[in-house]
Amino acid sequence: MNFLKPPILILLLAIFLTPVGIFASISEKPPSIPFGTIPVLQALPLFVASEKGFFKEQGLNVEIVLFNSAMEKDIALTSGRIAGYFGDLMTPMVLQANNTGIRITATNFNTTREQRMFAVLAAPQSTNKGLEEMAKAGIATSTNTISEYLITRLLQQGKISKDKINFIDVKNIPIRLQMLLSNQVPAALLPEPLASLAETKGAKSLLDDKGRGLSATVLAFSEKFLKSHPQAVKSFQTAVDKASDYINKNPQEVRAIMNRECKIPEPFRDVFPIPKFPRLAAPSQKQVADVYNWLQEKKIITKNLTYKDMVADGYLP
Repeated sequence: MNFLKPPILILLLAIFLTPVGIFASISEKPPSIPFGTIPVLQALPLFVASEKGFFKEQGLNVEIVLFNSAMEKDIALTSGRIAGYFGDLMTPMVLQANNTGIRITATNFNTTREQRMFAVLAAPQSTNKGLEEMAKAGIATSTNTISEYLITRLLQQGKISKDKINFIDVKNIPIRLQMLLSNQVPAALLPEPLASLAETKGAKSLLDDKGRGLSATVLAFSEKFLKSHPQAVKSFQTAVDKASDYINKNPQEVRAIMNRECKIPEPFRDVFPIPKFPRLAAPSQKQVADVYNWLQEKKIITKNLTYKDMVADGYLP
């Protein structure tokens, strides 16, 4: 009778007893890619790529994981529940500075001159006359986030310095909307389509991010996933790029997806403009530096990071 030699036996046992997760970590294409997002307009290409089969065309099994807040999404990435996520430019920087390995792989959207994504609105019964007066009275937002950064930069472009802005911290956006409409706050920063909804109920737009180049949204992946599955990341972004092009060429065809997945309010379901999406690109070094410098000024980040620490190269389609 032939017996297996000990080294061969050990090797076979190792193969049969190895957890599936370890194979997934070294294979080029993972069995699935859990990718996190919140239900916002700028994430529309993700939903379209999933529903139209563009991920599957690339040989990928992508699970779009929805979260109610950016904080839940960050926790999921930190704990390894998701491979990457869609979000604002700022949050991956903060996570990276706090030793959660994550890097931005592409910018998927920024505001154009035709469409805003954020607006500062005055309450329906506000009696404040101008921006400086409104800034002093108070603007509801989520402090120490991209929202505060946006307000600061928008008002600075209007020659109003940051020390003249009174921020009222209201992190929950639906509550912020209700406080604005009930005149509990003088003004508030709101994203679309809630900004447009507020206008129909008497709020007045004072300032928005249209064409300002301040509102980039990005795709980001954990450093572990980037190292293990570089081609899968590139294929993922190829599918997102195809979805963006599809949206631009077939806007009305994707309206139902937008209404459902991006939570468009009922009054706007037939009329809200479908955003135009550019091709994926590396985020601007100038904007990355500006956001990073703001975070350091606020002492939200104390660690020194370079552009390459925050942005991964080589994954664009």
